[in-house]
Amino acid sequence: MVNRWLVSILMMCFATMHLAEASSPSTNSTDDTSSGSSSSAVTLGLPHDSRSELAIRRGISLLVKHQNGVGAFSSSYPLAVTSLGGMALLGGGTEFGVGKDGEALERAVDYLTAAVRANERGYLQDRGATRSRMHGHSYAILFLSQVTGQLPTPRREHRIREVIRSGVDLMLSCQTQRGGWGYEPDDPLDEASLTVCCLQALRAAKDSGIAVPVEPIARAVKYLKQCCSEDGSFRYSLTRGTTRTSFEMTAAALSTMDAAGEFELNERKRGLAFLRRSIESAGRSKKGAFQAARNFPFYGNFYTGQVLQQSRGATWDRWTESVWPRLLELQKDDGAWESRFGDEYGTAMALLILELPLGYLPLYDR
Repeated sequence: MVNRWLVSILMMCFATMHLAEASSPSTNSTDDTSSGSSSSAVTLGLPHDSRSELAIRRGISLLVKHQNGVGAFSSSYPLAVTSLGGMALLGGGTEFGVGKDGEALERAVDYLTAAVRANERGYLQDRGATRSRMHGHSYAILFLSQVTGQLPTPRREHRIREVIRSGVDLMLSCQTQRGGWGYEPDDPLDEASLTVCCLQALRAAKDSGIAVPVEPIARAVKYLKQCCSEDGSFRYSLTRGTTRTSFEMTAAALSTMDAAGEFELNERKRGLAFLRRSIESAGRSKKGAFQAARNFPFYGNFYTGQVLQQSRGATWDRWTESVWPRLLELQKDDGAWESRFGDEYGTAMALLILELPLGYLPLYDR
């Protein structure tokens, strides 16, 4: 069994399926299979073309087809994957309530904002699923914050803002003394992947008009700074007895620093240099930039894309030249991307990567 700190890296701030129950991957394991259609290289610096557009449409159709009766996209990790899937629909240009895809987006929002979903503290849960915990809660707040302003009636807009507000209050109340967050509310053993999720959710809520104090965001950024190692990579936790770092955690931490507007931090610069070295090394070894995130490629590339698109340049070009064809190759005939954490998770994450150049999500604002 893998240590909880390693498992927690999975899933969206995803990325997210952070399971203590998952089996430990080998050093070269990925979330992916090698099935699906192939594609030629993308145009330098302009990764979005007709092939990626078709892949996005097929992936969204798969998610809509797999949505269950209560509006969730997954039974194992319903909050986290529904939130990622909802963001994937938004990121592909889906309008709330318009057409089949828009109706699926509406059902996803209704699922997350249902009165039964939150306890008295505002903690969002699906009582039939206990795996994603605070990861699921923070992804839900992140997604709902992207939807505000699209709701068709003042009543529904008020409801979604109520859920975001109470969810933010919950996160603020359970931030640890070090500035991080743990797997459950009030868990004193914080770790970085959860801190990434909560910090991005708080920033998104603030951008949507919800009042969020500056001090908790500053404390969370300080936590991530303390996770930065000498070589620029970021560790998983300051409290869980490990100093192990990874490409995936580094990308997630950097994207969150960017979301907080901390572009000039020394730790960010060192982390970005680490990402660039890792991507170049993966390219030289012929594995390609996609495999720089060798343990959790969907999660790692989701955050890497957010970091690199801030500055574009040569590393962005090398990354897109490698990642776009690989994602198109991995898509299955039914439109899904396979993952050991469920096809809905893999599909949502792959879509969010492919949708980066479209810029529909406020999350992707440069």
